[in-house]
Amino acid sequence: MEILAVENKNMDNLLTIGLKSKTITGSDDVMDCLKTALLDEKLHEKDILVISSKVVAVTQGKIRDARNESEFEKLVESEADEMLGGEMVILTKKNNIFIPWAGIDRSNVPEGKAVLWPDKPFETAYKLLQQLKTEFKLKELGVIISDSICTPLRRGVTAIALGYAGFEGVNDLRGKRDLYNKELKVSQQNLADMISAAANLVMGESTESMPFAIVRGAKVVYTQRRPDPLQPIIPQDQCLFGPLYKK
Repeated sequence: MEILAVENKNMDNLLTIGLKSKTITGSDDVMDCLKTALLDEKLHEKDILVISSKVVAVTQGKIRDARNESEFEKLVESEADEMLGGEMVILTKKNNIFIPWAGIDRSNVPEGKAVLWPDKPFETAYKLLQQLKTEFKLKELGVIISDSICTPLRRGVTAIALGYAGFEGVNDLRGKRDLYNKELKVSQQNLADMISAAANLVMGESTESMPFAIVRGAKVVYTQRRPDPLQPIIPQDQCLFGPLYKK
């Protein structure tokens, strides 16, 4: 178990706790693996549990053959909603997210295999949320299914929420005032992505074996309703990077 404490005026005493797990295979159940990982660290009210998209996809049977580059490229083409090109890295659009290789990953899977993105991440997050709330007798809880992602013109990866449930993932600040009493016109906070990035600090990218993390102390609005997959999506004509994108 790895614990990271962060001081932040928007998230007072934010605590991120990484949870170790055995190597998860297609014969495993995510909920069973979560219960095992949570034996030493219990969930509290208003925790947010972040789950690696890879382990969700693996337990959904989303592993495919990718024995050579040609086979991998065909797999990317079949999974992508739109192919945008590239040589070293194939940039694609998948679920309205710009992501290399349609989110398909060949790391931490057996040689000659690749794992796809999980099916219906918002629905899956909601189902796991209900199971966890029942199992641990909690009223307010959040669940995020996350994956690593690149930011344009920035080196390295951060993280993004592919799906979430139990809280409002976007905090709309439009209409509020700043320190100088000026009205905020466009500001919105993607809390789900911020929390995913915080969790990724302990979950890691290589041999950490921490596919789960608890984020404690995040200031979010909890909800009982089913999540809306369109909540974090912004139309191209309203997107800051829209002018760079040619369909």
